[in-house]
Amino acid sequence: MGKDRLGLPLEYRKRPEYFDAHNIGDDTDAKNAVIEGLLKKYKAKTVLDLTCGTGSQVFFLAKRAYKCTGADFSPDLLKIARKKAMNEKINIKFIDGDMRSLKVGTFDAVITIFNAVGHLTKAGFEKAMRNIHHNLKLGGIYVFDILNLGIMTDKVVAGLAYSVHKKVNNSQVFDVQCSTIDRRNGRLTSFDNYVVQKNADKPESFNHKFSLQLYTAEELRSMLANNGFETIGQYGMDGSRFKEKKTTNILTVARKI
Repeated sequence: MGKDRLGLPLEYRKRPEYFDAHNIGDDTDAKNAVIEGLLKKYKAKTVLDLTCGTGSQVFFLAKRAYKCTGADFSPDLLKIARKKAMNEKINIKFIDGDMRSLKVGTFDAVITIFNAVGHLTKAGFEKAMRNIHHNLKLGGIYVFDILNLGIMTDKVVAGLAYSVHKKVNNSQVFDVQCSTIDRRNGRLTSFDNYVVQKNADKPESFNHKFSLQLYTAEELRSMLANNGFETIGQYGMDGSRFKEKKTTNILTVARKI
């Protein structure tokens, strides 16, 4: 991701076949419904997802009559998304590209969901904001989320740890993750230990780490204002009213001005 790299989760590039197992859960549709509710509130019809991955948001929205375009910098994830679109006979255009530089057109809304902007440095995120501004109609909205730096106490960071076991085709995937926080620089670093067993073969183990750049709600509002946006709403990922010391993920809606 350029200078001062933060790293990426293992499944983004090295193990894309496990992306959905790691990133799609029982609450995914509920989160997508919150995003769809915001798009409806601000009368958006055309949507550009600049970090679409395998297509969770764009498939959900396309099935609800939104005209969607998906983009991602990972060719492997886009390959999976295109195969899904073909199998489900859904007309979505997928484009290889980076949210910091890809220029596709002008849309009613741009989205980058599930902490995607956290994989950018602060300078990279500001560059992405300016590029997103370019891809929006005047008055168009940008919807994104990121973990709330303002609540990252030791107790909260410890509570982010998890252990999951999922089946992907003929493989079993076990993932244990825990994290640390550098509050001065706003960096959450996560450590993963994967064990993958295909059929009854000898298991493979992978150790991996990556960081996310986190922000306070106030810092996001300031950055958006400096890059051609006004913040028109901040929420929790369940659509609840944002509370500075209680909300874990900040879901932000900003308008191009």
